[in-house]
Amino acid sequence: MRLLSIGIVLALLLVPRARAQDSSALINEALDKVVTLRVDGVLPQVAKKVTDETAVPITVDQRVYELLPWGEQTNIKATVQNQTLRQALTEMTRRLGLTFEVGAQSVKLEPQPALARLGRRATVQELYALYLLDSEPMGLGADHVTVRQLVDAVDQKLAGLKVKEDPKLAFAVEFRPGDKIKPEQPVNVPRNATIAGALESLAKDTDATWYPWGTNIVVVPKEDQIVMQLRKTLSWRFHGEDLAQVLTVLSQAAGVEFSLEPGALQRVPPEFRKITLFLDNASVRQALDDIRGVTGLDYVIKPEGVYLWNQNPDAKSIPPATQPSPIFGTLQLDNGIVLFLRDKDLPPDIREYAEHKKQQEYKRLRQMMKDEQFVPQTQPTTKPAEDL
Repeated sequence: MRLLSIGIVLALLLVPRARAQDSSALINEALDKVVTLRVDGVLPQVAKKVTDETAVPITVDQRVYELLPWGEQTNIKATVQNQTLRQALTEMTRRLGLTFEVGAQSVKLEPQPALARLGRRATVQELYALYLLDSEPMGLGADHVTVRQLVDAVDQKLAGLKVKEDPKLAFAVEFRPGDKIKPEQPVNVPRNATIAGALESLAKDTDATWYPWGTNIVVVPKEDQIVMQLRKTLSWRFHGEDLAQVLTVLSQAAGVEFSLEPGALQRVPPEFRKITLFLDNASVRQALDDIRGVTGLDYVIKPEGVYLWNQNPDAKSIPPATQPSPIFGTLQLDNGIVLFLRDKDLPPDIREYAEHKKQQEYKRLRQMMKDEQFVPQTQPTTKPAEDL
Protein backbone atom coordinates (compact mmCIF):
# COMPACT_ATOMS: atom_id res chain seq x y z
CA MET A 1 0.00 0.00 0.00
CA ARG A 2 2.86 2.37 0.77
CA LEU A 3 4.43 1.78 -2.63
CA LEU A 4 1.07 2.29 -4.33
CA SER A 5 0.52 5.58 -2.51
CA ILE A 6 3.95 6.85 -3.50
CA GLY A 7 3.25 5.91 -7.11
CA ILE A 8 -0.02 7.83 -7.12
CA VAL A 9 1.65 10.91 -5.62
CA LEU A 10 4.42 10.82 -8.22
CA ALA A 11 1.90 10.52 -11.01
CA LEU A 12 -0.03 13.51 -9.72
CA LEU A 13 3.17 15.54 -9.44
CA LEU A 14 4.13 14.75 -13.02
CA VAL A 15 0.80 15.86 -14.53
CA PRO A 16 1.30 19.64 -14.02
CA ARG A 17 4.84 19.40 -15.38
CA ALA A 18 3.63 17.59 -18.51
CA ARG A 19 0.92 20.20 -19.01
CA ALA A 20 3.48 22.99 -18.60
CA GLN A 21 5.65 21.43 -21.27
CA ASP A 22 2.65 21.19 -23.66
CA SER A 23 1.40 24.74 -23.03
CA SER A 24 2.92 26.01 -26.29
CA ALA A 25 0.44 23.82 -28.18
CA LEU A 26 -2.42 25.31 -26.18
CA ILE A 27 -1.10 28.82 -26.83
CA ASN A 28 -0.94 28.15 -30.58
CA GLU A 29 -4.52 26.88 -30.47
CA ALA A 30 -5.65 30.04 -28.67
CA LEU A 31 -3.76 32.25 -31.16
CA ASP A 32 -5.81 30.80 -34.00
CA LYS A 33 -9.17 31.59 -32.40
CA VAL A 34 -11.18 34.57 -33.66
CA VAL A 35 -11.28 37.34 -31.06
CA THR A 36 -12.80 40.75 -30.48
CA LEU A 37 -10.47 43.20 -28.77
CA ARG A 38 -10.38 46.91 -28.11
CA VAL A 39 -7.13 48.19 -26.67
CA ASP A 40 -5.96 51.71 -25.96
CA GLY A 41 -3.08 52.20 -23.58
CA VAL A 42 0.64 51.89 -23.04
CA LEU A 43 2.34 48.66 -24.09
CA PRO A 44 2.58 46.98 -20.64
CA GLN A 45 -1.13 47.66 -20.01
CA VAL A 46 -2.12 46.35 -23.45
CA ALA A 47 -0.07 43.17 -22.90
CA LYS A 48 -1.86 42.60 -19.59
CA LYS A 49 -5.31 43.26 -21.09
CA VAL A 50 -4.70 40.79 -23.93
CA THR A 51 -3.58 38.23 -21.35
CA ASP A 52 -6.65 38.82 -19.19
CA GLU A 53 -9.15 38.65 -22.07
CA THR A 54 -7.67 35.76 -24.05
CA ALA A 55 -5.87 33.71 -21.36
CA VAL A 56 -2.73 33.87 -23.54
CA PRO A 57 0.20 35.12 -21.42
CA ILE A 58 1.95 38.03 -23.17
CA THR A 59 5.45 39.03 -22.03
CA VAL A 60 7.71 41.77 -23.36
CA ASP A 61 11.46 41.43 -23.91
CA GLN A 62 13.29 44.17 -21.99
CA ARG A 63 15.12 45.17 -25.19
CA VAL A 64 11.78 46.31 -26.62
CA TYR A 65 11.49 49.14 -24.10
CA GLU A 66 15.09 50.17 -24.75
CA LEU A 67 14.55 50.45 -28.51
CA LEU A 68 11.09 51.99 -28.86
CA PRO A 69 10.97 55.81 -29.01
CA TRP A 70 8.79 56.08 -25.90
CA GLY A 71 9.90 52.97 -24.02
CA GLU A 72 7.23 51.65 -21.66
CA GLN A 73 5.05 54.66 -22.48
CA THR A 74 4.56 53.47 -26.08
CA ASN A 75 0.82 53.67 -26.75
CA ILE A 76 -1.20 51.13 -28.72
CA LYS A 77 -4.73 51.76 -29.93
CA ALA A 78 -6.48 49.05 -31.93
CA THR A 79 -9.88 47.48 -32.52
CA VAL A 80 -9.85 43.82 -33.53
CA GLN A 81 -12.94 42.16 -35.00
CA ASN A 82 -13.31 38.90 -36.94
CA GLN A 83 -9.57 38.27 -36.76
CA THR A 84 -7.55 35.61 -35.02
CA LEU A 85 -5.40 36.66 -32.11
CA ARG A 86 -2.34 35.70 -34.19
CA GLN A 87 -3.39 38.10 -36.97
CA ALA A 88 -4.08 40.86 -34.45
CA LEU A 89 -0.72 40.47 -32.73
CA THR A 90 1.07 40.34 -36.08
CA GLU A 91 -0.41 43.66 -37.17
CA MET A 92 0.07 45.41 -33.82
CA THR A 93 3.69 44.32 -33.43
CA ARG A 94 4.65 45.13 -37.03
CA ARG A 95 3.54 48.72 -36.45
CA LEU A 96 6.18 48.94 -33.72
CA GLY A 97 9.01 47.13 -35.48
CA LEU A 98 8.39 44.09 -33.29
CA THR A 99 7.70 40.41 -33.74
CA PHE A 100 6.54 37.68 -31.37
CA GLU A 101 7.71 34.21 -30.45
CA VAL A 102 5.57 31.43 -29.00
CA GLY A 103 7.41 30.00 -26.02
CA ALA A 104 6.69 27.15 -23.63
CA GLN A 105 4.76 29.36 -21.24
CA SER A 106 3.95 32.61 -23.04
CA VAL A 107 4.01 34.69 -26.20
CA LYS A 108 7.04 36.96 -26.02
CA LEU A 109 7.20 40.28 -27.87
CA GLU A 110 10.69 40.88 -29.30
CA PRO A 111 12.40 43.44 -31.56
CA GLN A 112 12.62 42.63 -35.24
CA PRO A 113 16.26 41.82 -36.14
CA ALA A 114 16.74 45.15 -37.95
CA LEU A 115 15.42 47.09 -34.95
CA ALA A 116 17.73 45.18 -32.59
CA ARG A 117 20.68 46.00 -34.85
CA LEU A 118 19.91 49.71 -34.60
CA GLY A 119 21.38 49.72 -31.08
CA ARG A 120 19.47 52.85 -29.93
CA ARG A 121 15.93 54.18 -29.62
CA ALA A 122 14.26 54.23 -33.01
CA THR A 123 12.55 57.30 -34.41
CA VAL A 124 8.95 57.32 -35.66
CA GLN A 125 10.25 57.41 -39.24
CA GLU A 126 12.44 54.37 -38.66
CA LEU A 127 9.56 52.36 -37.16
CA TYR A 128 7.42 53.25 -40.14
CA ALA A 129 10.23 52.20 -42.50
CA LEU A 130 10.33 48.78 -40.82
CA TYR A 131 6.54 48.47 -41.10
CA LEU A 132 6.62 49.44 -44.76
CA LEU A 133 9.41 47.00 -45.59
CA ASP A 134 7.62 44.19 -43.76
CA SER A 135 4.31 44.92 -45.53
CA GLU A 136 5.40 45.26 -49.16
CA PRO A 137 6.23 42.18 -51.27
CA MET A 138 9.66 42.24 -52.90
CA GLY A 139 8.48 40.66 -56.16
CA LEU A 140 11.93 39.89 -57.57
CA GLY A 141 10.73 37.19 -59.93
CA ALA A 142 13.94 35.24 -59.33
CA ASP A 143 15.24 33.10 -56.48
CA HIS A 144 18.94 33.81 -57.05
CA VAL A 145 20.36 37.30 -57.33
CA THR A 146 23.64 38.97 -56.43
CA VAL A 147 24.13 41.39 -53.58
CA ARG A 148 24.33 44.30 -56.00
CA GLN A 149 21.19 43.22 -57.85
CA LEU A 150 19.23 42.86 -54.62
CA VAL A 151 20.34 46.24 -53.27
CA ASP A 152 19.45 47.97 -56.55
CA ALA A 153 16.07 46.18 -56.69
CA VAL A 154 15.21 47.28 -53.14
CA ASP A 155 16.21 50.86 -53.93
CA GLN A 156 14.01 50.89 -57.04
CA LYS A 157 11.13 49.34 -55.11
CA LEU A 158 11.34 52.01 -52.42
CA ALA A 159 11.45 54.78 -55.03
CA GLY A 160 8.13 53.57 -56.43
CA LEU A 161 6.32 53.32 -53.09
CA LYS A 162 3.92 56.03 -52.03
CA VAL A 163 3.84 56.67 -48.30
CA LYS A 164 0.20 57.21 -47.36
CA GLU A 165 0.95 58.92 -44.05
CA ASP A 166 3.26 61.47 -45.67
CA PRO A 167 3.43 61.65 -49.51
CA LYS A 168 6.61 63.72 -49.25
CA LEU A 169 8.36 61.01 -47.27
CA ALA A 170 10.63 58.78 -49.36
CA PHE A 171 13.03 56.02 -48.33
CA ALA A 172 16.20 55.01 -50.18
CA VAL A 173 19.02 52.49 -49.82
CA GLU A 174 22.44 53.65 -48.65
CA PHE A 175 24.94 50.97 -49.69
CA ARG A 176 28.34 51.03 -47.99
CA PRO A 177 30.09 47.85 -49.16
CA GLY A 178 33.66 48.89 -48.31
CA ASP A 179 36.09 46.07 -49.03
CA LYS A 180 34.25 43.45 -46.93
CA ILE A 181 31.10 42.97 -49.01
CA LYS A 182 31.37 41.19 -52.34
CA PRO A 183 28.76 42.78 -54.67
CA GLU A 184 28.68 39.70 -56.92
CA GLN A 185 28.08 37.21 -54.08
CA PRO A 186 24.83 35.25 -54.66
CA VAL A 187 21.81 35.61 -52.37
CA ASN A 188 18.86 33.22 -52.15
CA VAL A 189 15.59 35.14 -51.82
CA PRO A 190 12.24 33.36 -51.36
CA ARG A 191 9.76 34.26 -54.12
CA ASN A 192 7.10 35.35 -51.60
CA ALA A 193 9.51 37.46 -49.51
CA THR A 194 8.65 40.96 -48.38
CA ILE A 195 11.25 43.69 -48.82
CA ALA A 196 12.36 43.12 -45.21
CA GLY A 197 12.50 39.37 -45.81
CA ALA A 198 14.67 39.86 -48.89
CA LEU A 199 17.06 42.07 -46.91
CA GLU A 200 17.19 39.43 -44.16
CA SER A 201 18.26 36.92 -46.83
CA LEU A 202 21.15 39.29 -47.50
CA ALA A 203 22.09 39.15 -43.81
CA LYS A 204 21.74 35.37 -43.77
CA ASP A 205 23.79 34.54 -46.87
CA THR A 206 26.51 37.20 -46.87
CA ASP A 207 28.72 39.34 -44.63
CA ALA A 208 26.34 42.28 -45.14
CA THR A 209 23.54 43.41 -42.87
CA TRP A 210 21.01 46.25 -42.76
CA TYR A 211 19.05 48.57 -40.50
CA PRO A 212 16.94 51.74 -40.85
CA TRP A 213 18.58 55.11 -40.22
CA GLY A 214 16.35 58.13 -40.69
CA THR A 215 14.93 57.85 -44.18
CA ASN A 216 17.72 55.54 -45.34
CA ILE A 217 17.95 51.77 -45.35
CA VAL A 218 21.63 51.27 -44.62
CA VAL A 219 23.45 48.19 -45.94
CA VAL A 220 26.90 47.73 -44.39
CA PRO A 221 29.40 45.00 -43.50
CA LYS A 222 28.40 43.12 -40.35
CA GLU A 223 31.65 44.14 -38.61
CA ASP A 224 30.78 47.82 -39.09
CA GLN A 225 27.32 47.31 -37.61
CA ILE A 226 28.78 45.45 -34.60
CA VAL A 227 31.21 48.32 -34.01
CA MET A 228 28.19 50.62 -33.87
CA GLN A 229 26.47 48.42 -31.30
CA LEU A 230 29.61 48.29 -29.17
CA ARG A 231 29.31 52.07 -28.84
CA LYS A 232 26.21 51.55 -26.74
CA THR A 233 26.76 53.03 -23.29
CA LEU A 234 25.85 51.71 -19.88
CA SER A 235 26.31 52.54 -16.23
CA TRP A 236 27.14 49.54 -14.10
CA ARG A 237 29.16 48.73 -11.00
CA PHE A 238 31.10 45.49 -10.97
CA HIS A 239 32.68 44.88 -7.59
CA GLY A 240 34.65 41.65 -7.46
CA GLU A 241 32.38 40.08 -10.10
CA ASP A 242 33.32 36.87 -11.87
CA LEU A 243 34.93 37.66 -15.24
CA ALA A 244 32.55 35.38 -17.17
CA GLN A 245 29.53 37.15 -15.63
CA VAL A 246 30.93 40.57 -16.53
CA LEU A 247 31.33 39.49 -20.16
CA THR A 248 27.76 38.18 -20.19
CA VAL A 249 26.41 41.54 -18.99
CA LEU A 250 28.42 43.41 -21.64
CA SER A 251 27.26 41.04 -24.38
CA GLN A 252 23.61 41.53 -23.43
CA ALA A 253 24.03 45.31 -23.13
CA ALA A 254 25.46 45.57 -26.65
CA GLY A 255 23.13 42.99 -28.17
CA VAL A 256 26.19 41.29 -29.65
CA GLU A 257 27.17 37.65 -29.26
CA PHE A 258 30.49 37.06 -27.48
CA SER A 259 32.39 33.83 -28.12
CA LEU A 260 35.49 32.69 -26.24
CA GLU A 261 38.60 30.86 -27.31
CA PRO A 262 38.61 27.45 -25.56
CA GLY A 263 40.54 27.73 -22.30
CA ALA A 264 40.82 31.53 -22.51
CA LEU A 265 39.33 32.17 -19.06
CA GLN A 266 41.37 29.37 -17.47
CA ARG A 267 44.59 31.07 -18.61
CA VAL A 268 43.66 34.33 -16.88
CA PRO A 269 45.68 34.47 -13.63
CA PRO A 270 43.39 33.63 -10.67
CA GLU A 271 43.88 37.06 -9.08
CA PHE A 272 42.44 38.71 -12.24
CA ARG A 273 39.31 36.56 -12.59
CA LYS A 274 37.33 38.84 -10.28
CA ILE A 275 36.65 42.23 -11.88
CA THR A 276 36.12 45.56 -10.15
CA LEU A 277 34.93 48.05 -12.72
CA PHE A 278 32.71 51.11 -12.33
CA LEU A 279 31.14 52.19 -15.63
CA ASP A 280 29.52 55.62 -15.77
CA ASN A 281 27.88 56.09 -19.17
CA ALA A 282 30.81 54.20 -20.71
CA SER A 283 30.68 52.29 -23.98
CA VAL A 284 30.77 48.51 -24.08
CA ARG A 285 33.92 48.72 -26.18
CA GLN A 286 35.63 50.89 -23.56
CA ALA A 287 34.78 48.28 -20.94
CA LEU A 288 36.29 45.56 -23.15
CA ASP A 289 39.45 47.64 -23.53
CA ASP A 290 39.69 48.06 -19.75
CA ILE A 291 39.25 44.34 -19.20
CA ARG A 292 41.91 43.62 -21.80
CA GLY A 293 44.39 45.81 -19.92
CA VAL A 294 43.89 43.85 -16.70
CA THR A 295 43.26 40.26 -17.75
CA GLY A 296 45.10 39.90 -21.05
CA LEU A 297 41.85 38.95 -22.81
CA ASP A 298 42.01 40.49 -26.26
CA TYR A 299 39.13 40.63 -28.73
CA VAL A 300 38.47 40.89 -32.43
CA ILE A 301 35.25 41.86 -34.23
CA LYS A 302 33.97 39.26 -36.68
CA PRO A 303 30.77 39.03 -38.76
CA GLU A 304 29.33 36.66 -36.15
CA GLY A 305 30.10 38.93 -33.18
CA VAL A 306 32.99 39.54 -30.79
CA TYR A 307 35.60 36.80 -30.43
CA LEU A 308 37.70 36.92 -27.26
CA TRP A 309 41.02 35.16 -26.95
CA ASN A 310 43.77 35.10 -24.37
CA GLN A 311 47.05 36.67 -25.41
CA ASN A 312 48.74 35.18 -22.34
CA PRO A 313 50.48 31.85 -22.99
CA ASP A 314 49.71 28.84 -20.84
CA ALA A 315 51.70 29.29 -17.61
CA LYS A 316 52.70 25.60 -17.62
CA SER A 317 54.50 26.06 -20.92
CA ILE A 318 56.55 29.09 -19.77
CA PRO A 319 60.09 28.40 -18.53
CA PRO A 320 60.62 29.53 -14.91
CA ALA A 321 63.07 32.22 -16.03
CA THR A 322 60.36 33.87 -18.13
CA GLN A 323 57.43 33.56 -15.73
CA PRO A 324 55.49 36.82 -15.24
CA SER A 325 56.89 39.17 -12.65
CA PRO A 326 55.08 39.06 -9.28
CA ILE A 327 52.51 41.74 -8.53
CA PHE A 328 53.83 44.55 -6.35
CA GLY A 329 50.54 46.37 -5.74
CA THR A 330 47.34 47.78 -7.26
CA LEU A 331 46.34 51.20 -8.55
CA GLN A 332 42.68 52.28 -8.90
CA LEU A 333 41.95 54.75 -11.71
CA ASP A 334 39.24 57.42 -11.75
CA ASN A 335 36.91 55.23 -13.82
CA GLY A 336 37.08 52.46 -11.21
CA ILE A 337 39.38 50.11 -13.12
CA VAL A 338 42.03 48.47 -10.98
CA LEU A 339 45.52 48.08 -12.49
CA PHE A 340 47.92 45.51 -11.13
CA LEU A 341 51.49 46.79 -10.90
CA ARG A 342 54.17 44.19 -11.55
CA ASP A 343 57.49 44.45 -9.79
CA LYS A 344 59.54 44.53 -13.00
CA ASP A 345 57.56 47.51 -14.34
CA LEU A 346 58.22 49.84 -11.37
CA PRO A 347 60.88 52.55 -11.87
CA PRO A 348 63.59 52.48 -9.16
CA ASP A 349 62.46 55.71 -7.49
CA ILE A 350 58.82 54.58 -7.33
CA ARG A 351 59.89 51.21 -5.94
CA GLU A 352 61.99 52.95 -3.26
CA TYR A 353 59.11 55.23 -2.27
CA ALA A 354 56.64 52.33 -2.22
CA GLU A 355 59.00 50.33 -0.01
CA HIS A 356 59.30 53.33 2.33
CA LYS A 357 55.50 53.59 2.63
CA LYS A 358 55.23 49.86 3.14
CA GLN A 359 57.69 49.95 6.07
CA GLN A 360 55.74 52.84 7.59
CA GLU A 361 52.56 50.80 7.42
CA TYR A 362 54.32 47.82 9.02
CA LYS A 363 55.43 50.09 11.86
CA ARG A 364 51.86 51.34 12.37
CA LEU A 365 50.51 47.80 12.50
CA ARG A 366 53.14 46.72 15.02
CA GLN A 367 52.17 49.62 17.26
CA MET A 368 48.54 48.48 17.05
CA MET A 369 49.65 44.97 18.02
CA LYS A 370 51.48 46.42 20.98
CA ASP A 371 48.52 48.55 22.08
CA GLU A 372 46.20 45.54 21.89
CA GLN A 373 48.77 43.38 23.74
CA PHE A 374 48.81 40.94 20.89
CA VAL A 375 51.62 38.38 21.21
CA PRO A 376 52.58 36.90 17.84
CA GLN A 377 53.53 33.24 17.64
CA THR A 378 56.11 33.98 14.97
CA GLN A 379 58.88 36.54 14.75
CA PRO A 380 59.57 38.83 11.79
CA THR A 381 62.20 37.54 9.37
CA THR A 382 63.87 40.95 9.36
CA LYS A 383 64.47 43.36 12.19
CA PRO A 384 61.68 45.96 12.35
CA ALA A 385 62.65 49.42 11.27
CA GLU A 386 62.56 51.58 14.39
CA ASP A 387 62.58 54.97 12.75
CA LEU A 388 61.84 55.60 9.08
